[in-house]
Amino acid sequence: MFMFKVTKSLILYLFYFYDVTTSKKITSEDRTVNDCQRCKILTDSFNYWIDKTSRGKHEGGDAAWEEAKLKSYAHSEIRLVEIQEGLCSELKAHESDCYMLAENAEQFLENWWFREDPNSVDLHTWLCIETLKYCCHKNHFGDNCLPCPLDTQNQVCGGHGRCDGDGTRLGNGTCICNKGYIGVLCKDCAKHFFQDNDLCKPCHKACNGCSGDSAAACNTCKVGWKLESGVCTDVNECLDTTLCKSTQFCINKEGSYDCKSCDASCRTCAGAGHSNCTSCESNHVLWSGRCLDDKHKSNLLRSTIKKLALYLGLFVIAFFILRNSKTLASLVILIITIYIHYSEKNSEMNILHVLLNLYVN
Repeated sequence: MFMFKVTKSLILYLFYFYDVTTSKKITSEDRTVNDCQRCKILTDSFNYWIDKTSRGKHEGGDAAWEEAKLKSYAHSEIRLVEIQEGLCSELKAHESDCYMLAENAEQFLENWWFREDPNSVDLHTWLCIETLKYCCHKNHFGDNCLPCPLDTQNQVCGGHGRCDGDGTRLGNGTCICNKGYIGVLCKDCAKHFFQDNDLCKPCHKACNGCSGDSAAACNTCKVGWKLESGVCTDVNECLDTTLCKSTQFCINKEGSYDCKSCDASCRTCAGAGHSNCTSCESNHVLWSGRCLDDKHKSNLLRSTIKKLALYLGLFVIAFFILRNSKTLASLVILIITIYIHYSEKNSEMNILHVLLNLYVN
């Protein structure tokens, strides 16, 4: 027993020294752990190391001697030392809380190990509930471990919530209802929920109170929705052109809208990007939804003329050089057509748009 105490004290001292010298910070998660949770962490770790130190049967040799040896080890001081040496070390969170309580509860853990039967006496119940009195049994709360409120079917908080302090020596036992439920026993439906047998289900997003889950079951419509033929439908706020600034465009959303800035090249616009302009600054001209200056316009025209000449030249070559073979000519024309299609698809502005803008302007 003396060896156990020396070993345990040494482990705790080394942990403390390491913690101080490395300036380990305790996280907000560590700081908010209550006594009951801390005790649960400790007993879970203790049970983990009970499992880790268990030993199976040896094969071969004197089986009776080996069996007797294992039984002797199973409830020995040697095994307890092994458990204590590993205790709390496997944790990724709350390790410092676990070590702290392990030091304070050292004598209790020894008493449980040597005086109780670990196979029949649950450590958490014995230590946290009955001995240290940090916790209560499930569905009990507070200093005196009073029962949580039950409904007529003996369900805690109607089966739709939990009582404040459940399982701990904390709280006042009032019901903390799940989303959608309210009332002393969480039996009533909250706003924007409706009763369906024993369940509270959410109303349709258009409803301000309802009797069912569809937009036709609304008591009244929420802002951004309007009643049409008994159904709440979305209002298209973007029909009102005064909602957004002149340098913005409107995006309608269900029950609402957003104003987004036009592309920097546009003065006004009908949508996102540089190809949705509706008007331009005085030194630019509007072509197919884009605002172009004179230089850009000239470059676009030259590029269009070059592409048009190339396409026409390819077709002339196909007809004159390959006119003696209709099959080969058809294949070449198909290839040229595919090339033109993808070339125009990826171009800044296709030939048709340029020609139409030339005609309009």
